[in-house]
Amino acid sequence: MKRRDILKGSLAAGALALLPKGGAQGAPQNVPSLGRRYRNLIVFVYDGFSWEDYAIAQAYARRRLGRALALERLLARYPNGLMNTYSLTSYVTESSAAGNAMSCGVKTVNGGLAVHADGTPLKPFFAAAKEMGKAVGLVTTTTVTHATPASFVVSNPDRNAEAQIAEQYLAFGAEVYLGGGDRFFNPERRQDKKDMYAAFAQAGYGVVKTPEELARSNASKLLGVFSDSHVPYEVDRRFQGLRVPSLKEMVQAALPRLAAHRNGFVLQVEAGRIDHSNHLNDPAATLWDVLAADEALEALTAFVDRNPDTLLLLAADHATGVGALYGAGRSYLESSVGIDLLEGQKASFEHMRRVLGANPDAGQVKEAYRAMKGVALSDEEAQMVVEAITKRVYLPDSVRYGIQPDNTMSWAMVQKNAQKPERPNIGWSSGQHTASPVMLVLYGQGLRFLNLGLVDNTHVFRLMGEALGIRYQNPVMSEEEALEILKSRPVGMRHPEDVWA
Repeated sequence: MKRRDILKGSLAAGALALLPKGGAQGAPQNVPSLGRRYRNLIVFVYDGFSWEDYAIAQAYARRRLGRALALERLLARYPNGLMNTYSLTSYVTESSAAGNAMSCGVKTVNGGLAVHADGTPLKPFFAAAKEMGKAVGLVTTTTVTHATPASFVVSNPDRNAEAQIAEQYLAFGAEVYLGGGDRFFNPERRQDKKDMYAAFAQAGYGVVKTPEELARSNASKLLGVFSDSHVPYEVDRRFQGLRVPSLKEMVQAALPRLAAHRNGFVLQVEAGRIDHSNHLNDPAATLWDVLAADEALEALTAFVDRNPDTLLLLAADHATGVGALYGAGRSYLESSVGIDLLEGQKASFEHMRRVLGANPDAGQVKEAYRAMKGVALSDEEAQMVVEAITKRVYLPDSVRYGIQPDNTMSWAMVQKNAQKPERPNIGWSSGQHTASPVMLVLYGQGLRFLNLGLVDNTHVFRLMGEALGIRYQNPVMSEEEALEILKSRPVGMRHPEDVWA
């Protein structure tokens, strides 16, 4: 290379370094347009879902279930692209800031719902849709008051204020709320002893708490809360007999109630526990929640096919953990074995910890892994799990792998045989969110030739607005303004033990 070429490269690098923070964080992105309007809008969020999750579920569905994913068919035939996820002050977002970007059309600081760091409230998109007469529904496998559904309907400076968010939901008056979170509605669990179930019933809602009650209810407005915290993982519902509705069953309960409204509806569906299982580094929990999401997707696409005035927008809000199927054996020829080994995994780490309790011995740990994960632990590995649960001794570290003791429980069953996997050859980069771009897919009439390309997550707001003919602009805050405000605050936001970001 000639000296002048080196100098040119140095000057270009220097110019890049001198870009303002906002410019450096931004990137060239597409701004696609729908070109038509719709009556109904469904937003399906795969929380914490990465392309590696897709690859594993795609392989398992084809190899073990003998079918293609509904998501695979959509990706092959309908508009899809990549979406940047960074928040206002961080390349790594969390669910409230990601939800805000989609529902409000502006970047915000991690931690609040439809609000800027200075307390300026924003109008979420579903609130605007309600103002124009649309019915509103929220369906999720997390607590129904969790960040992703809440960010589409209410403003609150603290995404963890779920008891207060339950009250905001009552005031908002959506037609359907389905998910988990009994402790935010039950007077015996709430600190203020308010009976939110009675309050919703008085407001005309049918209140249901079991799959049977959900199936029997003929109420036009519905509050369904099916678990104390988040709805149990699909792998536990399916193989451990936990009595909760599937995501598909909740979707099927929501759609006819919303479709009955003459002005149309907006519905957010969230496969929220994909994020949680990836935080835990739990391959079976992730796989089966992705497969459960795909069953719900089948129901949603069938509805769109019957109701062509409906747009389905499918997006991940961010990636988490990034559990990847990695190469194994000579020339990677044994890699697919890991997919087969997933078939022996019949429970989540969450369920295993309930079974093991707070003081298990090594023998109990070995039996739990054998029965629920199809893995034979060594004495040393079993003791590793015992010490993680009883003594808080965590591996491989508590920096990247901060969701404990579950990350250690995953580490205990990593592949040992490099030549042929005797355990699933799936590994996680961390127990945290990552900065990876994620999927965005559109399904509906008149979209086949639309090119999405690479978009920003705030563009979801514009696509939703174009679909329903709703136009408004929320206040914009700069990164510099937000950073100045954050100087006077404690660093970060504390999340309760069982609430992931």
